[in-house]
Amino acid sequence: MRTERKVVRRLVVLAAASAALFIGAMPAQADNGPHVSTATNEVKSGIKISDAGQGRCASCHRAHTAKSAYLLNAASEEDLCLSCHGGSGTGATTDVQNGVGYDSSATTYYPDGKTVLTVKRGTQVGALRGGGFEQAMLGTDSATKDTYLYTYADGRVAYRSKNQLIPPAAAPKGTTSSHFGGVGIMWGNGSLSGTVNVGLDMSTTTTGKLECSSCHDPHGNKQYRILKPVPSDSGFATVIPGNTQPGVFIKDTANKVYTTTNYWIAGDPAALADTGTTTTLGATSITDPTPKATTGTTTVSSFQANVAAWCTTCHTRYLAPRSSWKTNSGDAVFTYRHTGDNINGDAASNRNCIQCHVAHGSNAAMPNSAVENPGDTALSTDSRLLRVDDRGVCVMCHNV
Repeated sequence: MRTERKVVRRLVVLAAASAALFIGAMPAQADNGPHVSTATNEVKSGIKISDAGQGRCASCHRAHTAKSAYLLNAASEEDLCLSCHGGSGTGATTDVQNGVGYDSSATTYYPDGKTVLTVKRGTQVGALRGGGFEQAMLGTDSATKDTYLYTYADGRVAYRSKNQLIPPAAAPKGTTSSHFGGVGIMWGNGSLSGTVNVGLDMSTTTTGKLECSSCHDPHGNKQYRILKPVPSDSGFATVIPGNTQPGVFIKDTANKVYTTTNYWIAGDPAALADTGTTTTLGATSITDPTPKATTGTTTVSSFQANVAAWCTTCHTRYLAPRSSWKTNSGDAVFTYRHTGDNINGDAASNRNCIQCHVAHGSNAAMPNSAVENPGDTALSTDSRLLRVDDRGVCVMCHNV
């Protein structure tokens, strides 16, 4: 679940948006502030320019004195995003460099009275749900769970797990994996194939390098964390039934909470009330990972219902239904796969991408469990964005 080093140095911080979830909602994030959509992209007469957010443009752009492409008022997209979402950023309460969330002690608004211009960071309120690109606050060495005896309908008795907890760390720690860096491969991108193909090589291309705007729309799109339905260069072209355009759409939320008190809770309970749905996206079959909408009985947030499919717009072959652990997919590299599309609720213990991995960066340590990259034989201690030390995410569910 990583697209790595050179290529991602710039996904950095617009991703601040996607990071987060649980503890107190905060203003001026990437899906608010100058990124907020002001409904000018619609057929409408007599739009009042002051209400359309005319002051937002100069936050990021200069018409005649820009310092980089796209008329950016910074040397690079990364620098621009970090000016708000970095460790010393002045435009947002989310510090995605270090995985820390703050409240705001003061805000300034544009003339429309609604769009935030600047934010002064106040008290640290928690750890960002998606970790951080350079440092993160996952308590990866402090994870716990309870076990209990469960009796199945056929009379079998077995131990099961509950009350899993991954607390935030007391302070940020250096990341051991992030979408900030790696070997430059979009792992699993492409169709299932009997020919060895580990994914899309992005390390040698300049047009395909990962930027913040590869995953996020800086101008707002009314989607969850302003995520693009089709990330740049993913190649995803499927129009899912019910939609008119390609991509995976995740409904935006009124209640935006970016921090967490338990990293095992991977859904978005704060969004459940206003985006609840029983329609979820999973793999079409073991041999066809194309997302397909299904209707269940459990109500979950739009985020939980769609996030696994959204991750696999890039990491295509990772989306797998149950029984994929024992059935050959036909792919030469991603042959047998853990279930990746199971959704039981927003709390925890789902079998999908976001349950085991964080979006931005993890500080998990892997000193005793080095594993090879897909299609390779050399061992690596890279933590793969996992939430617990030494592949402990497995033991969070499985009693072995």
